[in-house]
Amino acid sequence: MSNNVTHIFNDTNYTDLRLYQFGYEHCAPMLSCGPAVHNHYLLHYIISGSGTFATDDMTYSLKAGQAFLISPKQVTIYTASANSPWHYIWIEFDGLKAQSFLLDAGLSSKSPIYIPKSPEQGRILMEEMNCLMEHHQDSSIRLIGYLYLIFDILINSSLNKRTAISGSLHDFYVREAINYIESNYQNNISVSDIASWCNLDPSYFGKIFKDSVLINPQKYILQYRMMKASEYLMNTSLPVKEIATLVGYDNSLNFSRAFKNELGISPINWRKENQLKKLIN
Repeated sequence: MSNNVTHIFNDTNYTDLRLYQFGYEHCAPMLSCGPAVHNHYLLHYIISGSGTFATDDMTYSLKAGQAFLISPKQVTIYTASANSPWHYIWIEFDGLKAQSFLLDAGLSSKSPIYIPKSPEQGRILMEEMNCLMEHHQDSSIRLIGYLYLIFDILINSSLNKRTAISGSLHDFYVREAINYIESNYQNNISVSDIASWCNLDPSYFGKIFKDSVLINPQKYILQYRMMKASEYLMNTSLPVKEIATLVGYDNSLNFSRAFKNELGISPINWRKENQLKKLIN
């Protein structure tokens, strides 16, 4: 018989890293999850036992001390072994920095398996994930802090850690661009506006931004606006038309279309579902 615990994180006031839920599960023999598709990233760290994790084109046999990553929109299935079913701890997360941090750890939809440099470093990751579980009633700031610590350990302990590329001047320009976006997302800003703010050629700016953040500036602006919109939808009773204006859209229809394309649901229905979850929890 399977035994599991899940904690839901409801604070949406974070954009670089956003935590959704986390928990652990002692799986029954041959317990299988999927085939399924998830809207956010999930990382499972195997505490004990073993099992298999399958994507569209690969099947991995995994054991204690390893972890597997499920990426958004990826069809996966994972199954506990018959003789030694796994016990894992897991987190569901997303955010503007999530993909970049995962790539720093050598993790992606095409490379979803975490292997620590040593068993001891794997245990440190497990202990930090356990801290999230043990302190699930702490403040939102503290829990997000644990999530950052988890990523720090994940990156530095990964056998497939990405080698850092020196580029301090590039990093400076990207930070300036992100600061500009976060201060002006409510206005009708363009990539040319941001490049001009940084005193860079738009094509060159677009290249160094994508090299650093892994998405182009237009996509970053869109994602940031949708995250701010979701905060307004969750935490206020403002009409959708007014929220559209607050996040830089002069046409509520265009805003609703962009929101649905990005999140897969209309703003009105997103508000209904998420405000209901907030009341329940």
